[in-house]
Amino acid sequence: MRRQSDRGQLARFISVGILNTLVGTAVMFCMYNVFGCSYWVSSAANYILGSILSFVLNRTFTFRHKGSIAGSGVRFVVNIAACYFIAYGTAKPLVFSMLETSSERLGENIAMLAGMCIFTGLNYLGQKFFVFGGRDMEYRKAYERWLHSPHLDDDERRTLAEMPEDEIADAFYRRLSFGTAGMRGVMGLGTNRINKYTIRMAARGMAELLGSGKKVAIAYDTRNGSGFFAEEAARVLAACGIRVLLFDRYSPVPLLSFAVRDLKCDGGIVITASHNLPIYNGFKVYDETGCQLCSRLAAEIAGNVDKLDDELDIAAAELTDANIEYIGQEVIDRFMDAVQGCGIEPGKGAAENIRVVYTPLHGSGREYVLETLRRADFNDVILVREQADYNGDFPTVRKPNPEETEVFRIAEGIARERGADLIIGTDPDSDRLGVGVMHKGEIVYLSGNQTGTLLVDFLGSMRPSADKKLITSIVTGDMGPEVAKNYGVDTIRTFTGFKDLAAEMNKLPEDEVLMAYEESYGYLAGTHIRDKDGISAALLMCQMAAFWKTRGMTLIDVLEKMYLEYGHYIDDQESFVFEGAAGADRIAAIMKKLRSEGESAFDGVAKTRELIDYSRGADGSAEANVLKYIFSDGSWLAARPSGTEPKIKFYCCVRGDNRDGAEKLHRDLMAEVRRIVEGS
Repeated sequence: MRRQSDRGQLARFISVGILNTLVGTAVMFCMYNVFGCSYWVSSAANYILGSILSFVLNRTFTFRHKGSIAGSGVRFVVNIAACYFIAYGTAKPLVFSMLETSSERLGENIAMLAGMCIFTGLNYLGQKFFVFGGRDMEYRKAYERWLHSPHLDDDERRTLAEMPEDEIADAFYRRLSFGTAGMRGVMGLGTNRINKYTIRMAARGMAELLGSGKKVAIAYDTRNGSGFFAEEAARVLAACGIRVLLFDRYSPVPLLSFAVRDLKCDGGIVITASHNLPIYNGFKVYDETGCQLCSRLAAEIAGNVDKLDDELDIAAAELTDANIEYIGQEVIDRFMDAVQGCGIEPGKGAAENIRVVYTPLHGSGREYVLETLRRADFNDVILVREQADYNGDFPTVRKPNPEETEVFRIAEGIARERGADLIIGTDPDSDRLGVGVMHKGEIVYLSGNQTGTLLVDFLGSMRPSADKKLITSIVTGDMGPEVAKNYGVDTIRTFTGFKDLAAEMNKLPEDEVLMAYEESYGYLAGTHIRDKDGISAALLMCQMAAFWKTRGMTLIDVLEKMYLEYGHYIDDQESFVFEGAAGADRIAAIMKKLRSEGESAFDGVAKTRELIDYSRGADGSAEANVLKYIFSDGSWLAARPSGTEPKIKFYCCVRGDNRDGAEKLHRDLMAEVRRIVEGS
């Protein structure tokens, strides 16, 4: 396989070399023989033109390099310079020593041709082993190890053998990173993929962190392979002497967090990739409080994984092992009781007078949300049947993300036809909730910030709230905290990710927590778990809509009323996706550019009053790769590379005295963001 790859690279290089030679030779001989340029000027022109053409074609076509453009570019310049001076410096004296009686003009023409041949040979060797070869050798070494491993079956080896080179490079150029959100990636064979071997690696790393005799709960959602991966994790933990409590059905993230606490486990695992595309899956890890793992413990698991001698040779018990038990209905019933405890009675008969359309987006939330609403007397709930089946292909949507309004198109038609008041949708692991409101005959979708703000107002007005705490993130909008202040509630800001919000909850007495939420459609209004909960959020949104309907108002009416009181807020987020190693370099370049421009980055739109760089531990917090620009009017914009997806996210919170002013500033800021991204 390696020899075939070498021959393929050589054939592609020869093809590129022929093209380079034809173009470069034409330029070189034309300049020397027609325009009368010197030997060195003519060969240098050939060198410059050929270098550019060679780099572009050989990087993408010959070696199919996945590494940094900047890094390979510097190495390429060094290589080309060395090859040029060796080839053309050697060729002329060599030719003239062999053709002593020939004219200088003929000698230099032959020397240029000889130099071209020497240059091409040296260039191939330099590019292969110096410019592009380092990265190639690394991923090929990992690939060959997997291909010839006795632990893979024949079908897996056949799949690897048939992989095209660019797919091999992407599948093996690194190991999937393990962070505070665990692992997430495309499913398939390879070290940079989610498969039974990388799942086993993560499970083994967790087992070594916990030690024999501990207890772990495992849940899985409706994604393709989730049940199988959950069993693989259970088998590895059981082989390490850990007692595993494995759910016997599809189970949402909030249920796992609850089960860890309820069953007094030492940790938990959920197999899910949340709202990502169908090709993704993941491995999320929880501590004994039901909170996602902190950075220190996640780093320990990652270190344990890195120490493995052979990730393909990890012991796994049978599913019949005594260490593996199954979680059934009893825990689910206790969870459902806890969810009901998060609700607020909207008034006698209010729940019966509201019509709700619900879509689970083919995910695990279906039975849990329907049963929760039934228990709370919401009897007019219409299930979107086309999206109700448990289907990891998510056939009715591009990706099952309730943050994107396209996923509600089927629900919209039902809502219009049936005259519904509210549309709600949960993602596959049911930790996020999206909401659409029927307002004056149109469906208006709420952002995560708007939903959070409405919940803060509803909870603050319906429950004793003075001296309680609202917990949110540094990239969540300011309107919710402003509303909370009106009820005597202080706000605690954390880094992005519910693990940090839940960690703050763990520091407080439970009766001091009003709620926690973040802009990415995650809400928790109870203390029964330590992660976001789309199920209890669905209950509260329906109760809130029912409450305001009895007063002749929709949730949009309520928002408009709040804008008059607090100012007009526009909270937005835009993401830019850059896949693979080159994408990671592009994201790093964008952040580098922003840091280099400092406070002046957005001067064309708004004056920056303060730039907070959280990579330096700003505000007394730990370090994070986040930049936050606070403008003179109090509006702000933040940039943050995602920790789980190949994207960079920009968040903005604009506050204006009126809608027109806020909308103009918002438009200008996001246009400037796009200009910066495109120019990096």
